[in-house]
Amino acid sequence: MAVTVEKLLARGDEVCIQGGRLVIRPSSGKSVPRDWQDEHSPALLREILLTLGMDAYEYDGYSTGLYGPHKAGGVTVQFPSFVDGVSTHAIFNADLNRERTTKAGAQGSPLPKGHFRISPRSHLFQLWQSTGLSTPKSLSSLHDYLGNLRGILFAADLVAGRKNRLDTGTLRPLSITTAEVRKAFQPDNRRIATGQVTDNCRIRMPDKDSAPAQQNQAFQPKPSACKESRVKTLISTNVYTAPTEPPHSRKPPEEQTDEEWLAEYSSEA
Repeated sequence: MAVTVEKLLARGDEVCIQGGRLVIRPSSGKSVPRDWQDEHSPALLREILLTLGMDAYEYDGYSTGLYGPHKAGGVTVQFPSFVDGVSTHAIFNADLNRERTTKAGAQGSPLPKGHFRISPRSHLFQLWQSTGLSTPKSLSSLHDYLGNLRGILFAADLVAGRKNRLDTGTLRPLSITTAEVRKAFQPDNRRIATGQVTDNCRIRMPDKDSAPAQQNQAFQPKPSACKESRVKTLISTNVYTAPTEPPHSRKPPEEQTDEEWLAEYSSEA
C-alpha cells in the first residue's frame, strides 16, 4: 500500500518542507531511513503541493548568452515545474567578459563558454545564499557549483507577460510549515471536548521551528482530485541515520516493506 501524507499525519508524524526539502519527524522519535525517504519524497512532495494548490520548481541546468537589443550578458537557469514538468526558466544578469588581462586572455575578451561573473548584489548570488549552501571562495567560479541546487524545491512568481519565465527576485527555497500541512490535510478535525461536534473554524497550529510558507501567486488553486501529472524524480539531500537494534529484533530498513517500516516506528509513539 502506498505511503501518503494523510497516513503519516494519522500516525501523529510531523511533515513539512524546509529549505526546499521534505522533512518528516516520526511521532516515535525514530529517525527516517535515508533510502526510504529518498524513494518516497517525490510522491509525498507532489501530494502536498497538489493539496495546497501550489507549484514549485527544481534546478535543471543553465546556459549563458547575450540578450535583448543591447546584447546584455546573462545566465538562463532552467527551473521546470515539479508538479507537471512544464519548462520554466529564470534569466539573471551576468558579465560574460574578462574583468582584467590575464594569461588566459585580455581584459574585455569573452570568458569561456558557460563561465560568467556576478556581483554580491545580483539576484543569482542572493538565491544561492538563500539555500544555505557553502559560498565559493570566488564568485567567478560559481558556475562550477550550480549543480548543487539539485534536490531543492523553489517557489517563485511568474513574470507578467513572459511565458514560463520566473521572476528572479522572488526565487527562494520552498517552505511549508507543519501547521499548514496538517491544516490542508486534516481541516476541522480537532474537537474542543469529547462528544462535541467538530469546530467549524479551522485552528491554525503554530510551528515555531518552521518558516512561513511561500505561496506561489502564479499557480491557481487546484482540487486534490486533479488529473495525475508527470513528476520528475527529486532526491532529498537530507541524511537520516537508522537506529541501531539487535539484528534478531527486526529486518534492516532496506528489506522491510513500507507497511512494516511504518508500523515499526509508529509502534513506540
